[in-house]
Amino acid sequence: MSRDIHIGYRFTDDGPETAIEVRAPYFLFGTPATSKQFWSLPRLREVGITQLTELGVADPVYFVGWDMMAELRREIGLLQEHLPGIDFDLDCKAWFLAHLVYCYSLLVFTAPPDSTPVLTIG
Repeated sequence: MSRDIHIGYRFTDDGPETAIEVRAPYFLFGTPATSKQFWSLPRLREVGITQLTELGVADPVYFVGWDMMAELRREIGLLQEHLPGIDFDLDCKAWFLAHLVYCYSLLVFTAPPDSTPVLTIG
């Protein structure tokens, strides 16, 4: 079993979500155990990553709306900047970063400006 990333958008709070297809393997986000182990590393919070570190304790985690997309972009930048100094398996670190960047970018480039983007990891 693996954690997955789902992306889409909706036009009203209670309206249907339009899913955006994420190509394999980019929708995969590691096994729950490995993912939780990585996202619970104290170093991540120390460098300012707070929303993504919820993946260390919660499942699923939602990023909803353009403000949350801006926060996710900020946290992805912090992750990329500090990744070399985080003690964890190199392949896993690269995997997490690559999949986040791809899914985030696909979502913000696809979702209409007047919609509410949704990115779910779980």
